[in-house]
Amino acid sequence: MCAEPAARAAPCSYPQSHPTAHDIRSELEAIAANRRRCASFYLDTVEGMSNDFVSSEGEDHHQGLARTHRLSDDSVWFFLSHSETDPAPLPGLPPDRGSISQYRYHGPLDQEHVQQTSPLTVAPMKQLLLLEEQHPSDMVFLPEVNGLDGGYLFVTQEYVRHTVAVYHWRAGEKLELQGEIWQGFPPGGPNLLLLDLVGDDYYLGIASTNWGWGALLAARARDLFPKCAPGRLDVDAFQPAAAQSMFPFPVQGACQTKLIRDATGAWYLLGFRSDPTDDPNGTDYVDVYGVRFSPFSISHLLFSVHVFFKPGDTGFASTGTHHVEPSGRLLLSSSYRWAEDEGPGDSSFVSRVDECPSA
Repeated sequence: MCAEPAARAAPCSYPQSHPTAHDIRSELEAIAANRRRCASFYLDTVEGMSNDFVSSEGEDHHQGLARTHRLSDDSVWFFLSHSETDPAPLPGLPPDRGSISQYRYHGPLDQEHVQQTSPLTVAPMKQLLLLEEQHPSDMVFLPEVNGLDGGYLFVTQEYVRHTVAVYHWRAGEKLELQGEIWQGFPPGGPNLLLLDLVGDDYYLGIASTNWGWGALLAARARDLFPKCAPGRLDVDAFQPAAAQSMFPFPVQGACQTKLIRDATGAWYLLGFRSDPTDDPNGTDYVDVYGVRFSPFSISHLLFSVHVFFKPGDTGFASTGTHHVEPSGRLLLSSSYRWAEDEGPGDSSFVSRVDECPSA
């Protein structure tokens, strides 16, 4: 009697960003040309994130923004990091603590692009997580395996811990710390990230504009997700990509950076920059740098595109993120620098998010 063949494990679908529908310059220029299609909604933030207290609060501000793909219930979730850089108010008391908050947007969508309503849709806060870090900076969201409703939030911790914190997230549940990644930066630590799947490997770049250098880590997809199940990302799978994993980091003035692949198959790093860098009403640019992986390098600045958010206090002075839909349409998003007391209905202090599509 012949033995039955062993059951084969189902293939795992590892998360990777979508390529844009056109080359990167055309995609960004289309966002600038389609400025009237930008849409707004509110994050239901809190008064402590505003600039209404004392002059020292002006140093505190929103610092990072990230978003998910469209989930199975047609919601999109947004994550906001907020810095609190004041020293201890009295001897013996701890200094202020930064935070990460999450919000559920369940308003109308065009594919995965938020749509504007009147009054603006308010995405309720679902968690306010205080950190042992004053200045959480750049954030990247990596979706869950097999397209499930969840993922992982990577957050640079710049002032205190000098690490990248990795949180597991399921829709409707609190962020759970999965682990931290240390890459050797001294004080004035990491503030920018790049992350995506390239071939069979995930590349994680952890960079510091304070030092002008970055550290490149890599993990085989099957090692990063050894169980191919929710919440099973192995943070320790990220290891130096080469014996000499440090690389020059030419990006200047960016509040956040994002890795992106365009229709030609080329990879780029987008730097979201405002001029002046801390002015909510400054002029916003997307700086484009070329990226190659074998050997790894980031080029000099290739070009910049001036993009336009809606009138008001949104812009790249603090936050900026992107998302590429399965269709290849590029979305750029930004938020207020501080919460403002203007929310409709039961909301009060809110932060407006503007999202602009390329088509």
